[in-house]
Amino acid sequence: MVDPPRARAASAPPIITLEPVACPKCGRGESHVVVTGKDYLYGVPGEFFAVECERCGFWYQNPRPDERSLTRLYPPAYGPHQPPDARSHGPARGRLTADYLSRRLGYEHLVTADPDHLGRLWAALSRAWIEWRTGLDLIPHYVEDGKLLDIGCGNGERLASLRQLGWRDCCGIELVAGAAEQARAAGFTVECGSVEEQLARFPRAGLDVIIASMLLEHLHDPRSVVREVATRLRPGGEFLFSTVTRDSVEAKLYGSYWSGFDFPRHMVYFRLADIEDMLRDDFEHVERFHENAPVDFLRSSSWRRGEAGSVFDRLVMILAGSRLGRVPSGVLARLGLTSRVSFRCRRRLTLRSRG
Repeated sequence: MVDPPRARAASAPPIITLEPVACPKCGRGESHVVVTGKDYLYGVPGEFFAVECERCGFWYQNPRPDERSLTRLYPPAYGPHQPPDARSHGPARGRLTADYLSRRLGYEHLVTADPDHLGRLWAALSRAWIEWRTGLDLIPHYVEDGKLLDIGCGNGERLASLRQLGWRDCCGIELVAGAAEQARAAGFTVECGSVEEQLARFPRAGLDVIIASMLLEHLHDPRSVVREVATRLRPGGEFLFSTVTRDSVEAKLYGSYWSGFDFPRHMVYFRLADIEDMLRDDFEHVERFHENAPVDFLRSSSWRRGEAGSVFDRLVMILAGSRLGRVPSGVLARLGLTSRVSFRCRRRLTLRSRG
């Protein structure tokens, strides 16, 4: 469901402090405003600005919320911090998916019987869809007795899903105390605090997998965090993450109403080329999976319609709010044109030195 203004939390909007900053990619201070927007999701008051660096072209929020304001950006109604919904998806339990995970990602303990001829044929026909689905779900290759960290783990729902798949040594990092407590109540060790501070406490080359679901766009300096991720992974270890990208149909269609801006919670606004550049030095074997997410069209159209009254947006809201809405957004996802993207990559055996 879309989050219209009247459905927001009843509590008063938080007071936050904004600070001017230099480009988080190149460090240069000169920039110009490219988008002016508002917080349509939770109603934090004020105008916010996406700027483009004059030197490298990177887009980021400036001025942006300072460190002390970060926890105030996520109200109690924030989705990833809600108690897990019994209806929410965990790892798929179908035989075909289990067979794929066993044969392709090392989860040999999931399969109890070999499929028959018809089953093998159907598995072959379904392989592309299952591969795409497991990529979106950020399911890593299985490592027996492996160590896995979920940064920005929220309520621990993803950690619980991975535990069901056989991972035993799972832990998390979470900024917001209430969400961290939910994950701890589910039996996980979760460090509460900023990703930058907590990640640095893990031993170098001590983790087999690090996962970051819809996190990097919330960070002040995602490039430095990705570099730190590389140092905490063992050589060949996996980094799986999802984020939003602005070289997408939604971003071009909606401008300042694009849900991917999510002012003031999103600090940076990636292009796919920005992500490729961010991974180049430390990671290889990069796989990319675009998500079929009609909700992004639904939210963006509802926000624009609330101010501009577009008939087109009304039609999009009707279509995207129905099951039929998954068809056009699914085509766009297959073409690599949607905003939400998941990545799977491996740490290089030898990290490249930096000047």
